[in-house]
Amino acid sequence: MRTYDPAGRAVGRRPVGVTVVLAVLTALLVALVPGALLAGGASASTAPPADGQRPLWVMPDSGDPLAAFDRNDYNEQDGTPRVVPSPSGSGQQALEFSLDGGGERSEVQPRIPMQREGDVQYYSYSAVLADDFPTDVTTWQLLLQWHHFGDSGSPPVAVEVRDNRLMLSAEGEDRQDLGPVRGGDRIDLTMRIAFSRDSDRGTVDVWRDGDRVLRGYKPPGGTLLDQSDYMKLGLYRDESIDEPARLVLEDLRIGPSLASVRSQESGSSAIAEDDAPSSTSGGSDDGTLSTASWVAGGLLVLVVILAGAALRNRRVHR
Repeated sequence: MRTYDPAGRAVGRRPVGVTVVLAVLTALLVALVPGALLAGGASASTAPPADGQRPLWVMPDSGDPLAAFDRNDYNEQDGTPRVVPSPSGSGQQALEFSLDGGGERSEVQPRIPMQREGDVQYYSYSAVLADDFPTDVTTWQLLLQWHHFGDSGSPPVAVEVRDNRLMLSAEGEDRQDLGPVRGGDRIDLTMRIAFSRDSDRGTVDVWRDGDRVLRGYKPPGGTLLDQSDYMKLGLYRDESIDEPARLVLEDLRIGPSLASVRSQESGSSAIAEDDAPSSTSGGSDDGTLSTASWVAGGLLVLVVILAGAALRNRRVHR
């Protein structure tokens, strides 16, 4: 049935269904598009730091750094770390670990949660070896380890010095070369570890002095051997080593992303963001933004099509 305006001209009427659909789609666009734009703006440098950019743990550089670590007689059975001035001359506090010849263990544990299945963690580590540090030993000598809870066996992930090389080892074997090392060197490492008992999902990435030296390494037994790992650092080595060893830990940072562990005093500041894998195995905010953009674009196309159909329908009813 036609309707007419006061001048006697026929006036077309859009079907109610089309009008309702257009109204709903327009409302969705109004809701989605500003959100997508705001999400894009959040990635700009002016946005406030996200939780993923905050460190989980940072070694204090003043006061008593040892207060931030868990300690026990077992880990310090052959040497107690002591607070010393940083070798860099910055005036900050550092930790010195030392062992006499035949000594086995002088370690501490940063006070952080255990690493469990699916966790992804970044670490930056800076330490200086003493000039007479025995880098030429032919047996195990660990600086860092992520240990399982089993009573026996070597840790699934460890950093060691032997044969004048810095190496990453898995269960005491399958060593990955991280480059040469000698007494007096500064060890500057940034690491990413994805923790999993699945050897396809457990991975390790290592940067040394800001340069990528290990990419996506998958330990044969995974990066977890049981329910969780705990981190230890200092000196742990074969008792057959009869030379003394000493190192000074200057900085240690732990966090969920590369940004969270960056330090201007270390090579971590030179690593490009696009050189680091995603901080989580579940993707990033970019995927959410991309999905929202596609949905908004699809709705816009539908609005245009329905608007065109409504316009043609209006012309037919004139």
